[in-house]
Amino acid sequence: MKKIYTISLILIPAIALMFAFTGGPNAGYTGSPLDGIDCTDCHPPGPASIINGWISSNIPISGYTPGTTYTIILSTPGANTSKMGFQITAETPAAKAGSWIITNSSRTQLKGPSAVSHTAAGTDPIGVPNSWTMDWVAPPSGTGTLNFFAAVNASDASGTPMGDMIYRTQLTVNESNVGIAEIFDKVVGNIYPNPATEMISMDVPLHAQVKVFDNMGRMVMMETTETTKLTLDISALEKGIYYVNIILDGQYATRNFIKR
Repeated sequence: MKKIYTISLILIPAIALMFAFTGGPNAGYTGSPLDGIDCTDCHPPGPASIINGWISSNIPISGYTPGTTYTIILSTPGANTSKMGFQITAETPAAKAGSWIITNSSRTQLKGPSAVSHTAAGTDPIGVPNSWTMDWVAPPSGTGTLNFFAAVNASDASGTPMGDMIYRTQLTVNESNVGIAEIFDKVVGNIYPNPATEMISMDVPLHAQVKVFDNMGRMVMMETTETTKLTLDISALEKGIYYVNIILDGQYATRNFIKR
């Protein structure tokens, strides 16, 4: 009987570990320099795969303006499985930066004052690619350049951590600089016509990556520009507000349009 009781006591913590983070891990698992660990701490084996471009935002190429609220989107093209989880934070080399606002409480939740993670319902992918959306309030003036860091767990939903794939991604943004903003405005134009029903156009940098998101944060279109004049067929999109992210050499810009 002692052997039976001993085995039971060993198995219970192991089972608890398998399912403890279904509703989101505690703060500190983004893989950022200040956090120091990511999902591989509980989902072996590691290390995590480093992926670029999964974090996007409507922070202009000129940088964030202190106190301004921006939309942050974490999307996972090419890593969609039956269950997915994440945690994201923003920080400078010395401290966490800004504050978070939950915009979809069914899929995302705060983890302490400086991180956002999935909920239990938020582990169900909402499309291909899967994505989560949240708002971030920029920190005070003088904070300077900062990074968003995120860790993503693409799970096979087997009930064990051994089949999970862990990814890490980051986005670097600067504090607003008027000089850069003036240069940027000459390169990226506004969307026209706006509102639109069939086609939209805009001036963009050559070879930029363009992503279109709906107001739920789901990416609905993606392409790379081959000319400096971008034209998109939006006739198949549902009516509503859409956000267009233009990405080039690690810099991001956002425009929006209304589909009628």
